[in-house]
Amino acid sequence: MKYKFKTKAGLLTPYAFHCGYIQEAESNGIKVTLFHEGGPLYHVRGNEINLGKRLFWESFELLTDARAFFSKALKG
Repeated sequence: MKYKFKTKAGLLTPYAFHCGYIQEAESNGIKVTLFHEGGPLYHVRGNEINLGKRLFWESFELLTDARAFFSKALKG
């Protein structure tokens, strides 16, 4: 069986997240992280880069919802 870690669009698959892969991006001084940490939830965490201050940490049952929040957080 061939395991896929990325979709055609270049996004991490659910399998990749369950293997411990993390999606990160930075925009406007904010680092946003999308990850899966056991259990049924995907987490989206935002930190201010210069101050190291956590701005938000949201959890979602569906990867699609987590991805939508991740994208929205990057846009500001």
